[in-house]
Amino acid sequence: MRMQLEVEFADGTKKDVAVVMPDLVKFESEFSLSIAKLGQEMKVTHLLWLAWASLTRQKEVTTDFETWIATVSSIGATDPKASKG
Repeated sequence: MRMQLEVEFADGTKKDVAVVMPDLVKFESEFSLSIAKLGQEMKVTHLLWLAWASLTRQKEVTTDFETWIATVSSIGATDPKASKG
């Protein structure tokens, strides 16, 4: 299972973020919510946390969640099969 997110930061830059199994398992532990139910009960906090967890795991982010979200202006799911060229 994999999820693709696009994060736009306050400075206008965008980042495509791949959320993979370690991030999803960590999410379920953090929120006590099954990934299977995420579509029904999704909150912006959930998307932000998944992106932050992925970027933290990849060592692209070293700040805590609250500090990091202050730098984000928008987030959304993208279609990983869509072509960007």
